[in-house]
Amino acid sequence: MKTVLSSLGRIVPYLFYLAFVYFLMCLWRPAKAQSAGALQIGDTLPEVTVSRVMNMNSSTVKLSDFKGKLLIIDFWATWCAPCVTMLPRIDSLQKQFEGKAYFLSVTSEPESKVTAFLDKYARRHGKRIQLPTVVGDTLLHKLFYHSSIPHYVWIDESGVVRAVTEMGEITAPKINAFLAKNAVLTQKQDEQRTAYSAEKPFLAGSNGGDGARLIYHSVLSKYVPGIPGGFSWKIDSLSGRRITITNCARIWLYRIAYGKPGGWFHESNVRLVTRDSLKLSSQLYGERYLDWMRDGNGFCYEIIVPASFQQKTNELMQGQLRDFFPQYTAEVVCEKRQSLALVRLGAGGVIESGGGAPVLEIGRMGWKVRNVSPARLVARLNQLQSHKLTIVDQTGLNAPIDMDVEAGLSDIEAMNRQLSRFGLAFVEKQTEQEVLVISDKN
Repeated sequence: MKTVLSSLGRIVPYLFYLAFVYFLMCLWRPAKAQSAGALQIGDTLPEVTVSRVMNMNSSTVKLSDFKGKLLIIDFWATWCAPCVTMLPRIDSLQKQFEGKAYFLSVTSEPESKVTAFLDKYARRHGKRIQLPTVVGDTLLHKLFYHSSIPHYVWIDESGVVRAVTEMGEITAPKINAFLAKNAVLTQKQDEQRTAYSAEKPFLAGSNGGDGARLIYHSVLSKYVPGIPGGFSWKIDSLSGRRITITNCARIWLYRIAYGKPGGWFHESNVRLVTRDSLKLSSQLYGERYLDWMRDGNGFCYEIIVPASFQQKTNELMQGQLRDFFPQYTAEVVCEKRQSLALVRLGAGGVIESGGGAPVLEIGRMGWKVRNVSPARLVARLNQLQSHKLTIVDQTGLNAPIDMDVEAGLSDIEAMNRQLSRFGLAFVEKQTEQEVLVISDKN
């Protein structure tokens, strides 16, 4: 499921994409409005030559070369969790249906990034993905318009676009049925993008100007089709502070309002004491999640305050939540809870930073840390929602460090083998933590 707020002058942005289960990490991707040249179901594929192709005999391929066989075009990205989950399944299906069906993976990311990702994937899983992959693509993205990934286009042996689906349709039985010409595929529905700029106050626009003279602004709306889900902050010592939340569940309004400025409550530190928790949060994804959001459970919210009110922003937001959702109460309490603590194994091992610009790259299969303190590393891990438990820093280290790690928090054993080189480890333990409790008012 993404808004990038640029740093202009004194403005320091803090942008993080929500790690909704599958949806908001991957559902939305930057896209332009559907072009007139985009193909529809039933259209015949034009003569198209694609360049920058990996894992084939040639770096260019004509889509007409696949005629006579089923072709499934897979639009994906290295940062998309569902897309990565599908890689081994698609690789297996490609082998199973060799000569009858072909997969062509397509990403707009550069070859260097895709190659590095696939190398890490091979080292971690002991298996290399060899799917034909188009990198740095712009042509196919225009030809097959979509606003979310993963996105699968089914083209029959005659070169006719027959279906556009989500990942659930990519199975051996579905492919067999398609080849036998009796498949019933659930079509994927992509919403058209609505013109939206995160640099302007939400919903100001033509109704009263562009919002440049606003002193105080607060708005709450239901789910707005076409706007990507996410949230961001802007803080400026002179002009004030802004919090923007777009197309999120109620629970995220509370997690941000009651969190520290510029942060939010980790999922494991939120306790719901309600008769119907599905009004606050959902574990659905894809179209089912969007349907749930449209059914009165998705919201957009923004608050802008002047500099003199910066310290009251969260307090103001909490008051508005009490007014707009009077059926709930929220409070922060201290509790002993299970956490994932970053600790030192002993003296030495830790590599003190050699200086330079801070670098903090956190991926599914590795980290690159330069001139960053353990506390800042832990804060970023919690922001990225990389683990089911809240992560705490118990290293006692204040100085910045440098390290490279080729592992992810989904595999703690592998992560700790990497961290042991630096005299560090993750351990589960009970720690005193702040917990957000959301309850029914009555």
